[in-house]
Amino acid sequence: MAPLSQPTSDPLHRSRARGPLVLIIEDTTDLRDLFAAELATDGFLVIDAVDGEMGLDKAQRFRPDAVVLDLMLPGINGFNVARMLRGDERTRETAIVAVTALASERLRAMAIDAGCDSCLTKPVLCAAVVAELMRLLVARRSSADMTRLRR
Repeated sequence: MAPLSQPTSDPLHRSRARGPLVLIIEDTTDLRDLFAAELATDGFLVIDAVDGEMGLDKAQRFRPDAVVLDLMLPGINGFNVARMLRGDERTRETAIVAVTALASERLRAMAIDAGCDSCLTKPVLCAAVVAELMRLLVARRSSADMTRLRR
C-alpha cells in the first residue's frame, strides 16, 4: 500500500510553515506507510526510519517536533532510542509517542521511564496517533509560552 504523500528523507526542502515535522521510526513497512499517509493528510511533514540507528541519525539531523516510535525495533530497540533522544540536547524536548504490540502495563511503564511521553498499543488507529501527537505538541507549545511569559 503506497502512502498518499511520500515521506521525504530531506524535509528541509519543504516549508515547516505547513505543519510540525514528525519522524516515524517503524520497521513494518505497511504500518510506517499508513502512519505517514495519515499524518501527511493531517498537515504534518513526515520523515521516516526503518530502525533505531537510522531513527537516531535522522532525529539528530532534522530535529523533529515529534517521534512515533516502535518499541520493538531491530538493532537499537525503541526503549534505548527514547533514552538516547532524551539524553541529547538537540532532541531532549521532542515529543515521543511509543507504539507497541506488547500490551503489558510493565512494558508501558518501562516506555515512560525510558522517556516516551505516551504509549499506544497496536493495533492502533491512525487517528489515535494523530490525536496523541496533537495533544503533546499543544501541551509543549503552551508550556513554552508560559515559560516565556514568566521571564
